Amino acid sequence: MLLLGVLWLVLAPACLWFLVRGRGLTRAGALLALTGLEAATIWLDAGARPRTPLAQPAPGSAGSTDPIGSGDSIGSMGSAPFTGTAVPCLGRPPVPERAELITRENGVRAVTFSWTAAPDECATASVVLRHRNHRIKVWLSGGPDGPPSPGARTVPVTVSDGVASARVRIAPPLPGGAGLTTVDGRTGRPIALR
Repeated sequence: MLLLGVLWLVLAPACLWFLVRGRGLTRAGALLALTGLEAATIWLDAGARPRTPLAQPAPGSAGSTDPIGSGDSIGSMGSAPFTGTAVPCLGRPPVPERAELITRENGVRAVTFSWTAAPDECATASVVLRHRNHRIKVWLSGGPDGPPSPGARTVPVTVSDGVASARVRIAPPLPGGAGLTTVDGRTGRPIALR
């Protein structure tokens, strides 16, 4: 990606110069170079995002019939039932401080994100997960943010002892789990694993 950016910075002005001041063959070469740069940019951008979203509503949330969600709760997170009614909130974006990878026999099945709860914490959060190169990037937003992002899922937020958490199911499961790291998509900072 960096190389492509440098190529744009160097070749684009030169190609524009050749388009304006050059002759027939030079203009064709400049046009071909600009077309190649644009095609490479589109190709790299399409490969940077998975075609199917990873995030799905957490097991045990409203309307879920997944047997994985049945059983004891993970960690010390509260297990308050999700009623589907939204509490008025300011919609500040949650900043995930901790993440827990929930693994089963065939890989990572879900991720629980937790953060310090605000007094007016939203009842739901919109979550987008992307997996690439042993990293899980997460974008969390809470409250009425307007139109949802592509691939976003709405999950319930539970608050217990001043800690808010959201559990997001991953389908299909990610293999392994030992080498995975979680990263906040907005800031690029790693999220501590529990």
